[in-house]
Amino acid sequence: MSTASAYFQSIEPAAIGLFKLLNDYGWHKMRAFVELTKTSREEFTNRRSDFESVDTAREVIAGSILQLAYFAIKRHGVSSGKSKAALHFESQMNRLISELPKPRKKTFVLPDQFCVGREIGDLPIGMIIYAGRNQYNHFDDDRLDVVNAVVFDHLRQLFPNPPNGHSFAAEGAKRPLSYAVLSALDWIDGPQALGFEPFKKDLSSILQIET
Repeated sequence: MSTASAYFQSIEPAAIGLFKLLNDYGWHKMRAFVELTKTSREEFTNRRSDFESVDTAREVIAGSILQLAYFAIKRHGVSSGKSKAALHFESQMNRLISELPKPRKKTFVLPDQFCVGREIGDLPIGMIIYAGRNQYNHFDDDRLDVVNAVVFDHLRQLFPNPPNGHSFAAEGAKRPLSYAVLSALDWIDGPQALGFEPFKKDLSSILQIET
């Protein structure tokens, strides 16, 4: 058994448990919303914190899933070099940087280690996992690192009107946006499959292990 395969097997029970929790909190939020719509304005104000606490819990669970994916890639990801789309993305960003009078960075570079997996827009999903995990860990910072901020800006362009209150507006958010990132990755439960299955498929491809 390969090291990558053994590593994935070791995290699989935790991942399954987190995805189950995530689905449960989705139902909790739906029930909480229904209850809020039945209340008076005063009761709504009093119970609003309960509704928001469900949101917070869901973001923490989603962030933990991104952590698992991040460390799997960091330890066992197999990169075959940047794709044409990723190289084009870098070149476009560097062109924009060259036109700025005082850029935050002189050169924009996507980390090779996370340029892995299928692509969403011009970015491999490894980069979306990377930025999502970093935003989750540093959501209270005044400003994201340039690479993370650029990835979220790309997601905003791809999904300008995300459903269900999702947001990719990371700058100044002061809250995790982990659930929106999972949604962009198609790692949330849907009518066709549970969120764990596409998570497993993507990581198996990135780690180059058989399922």
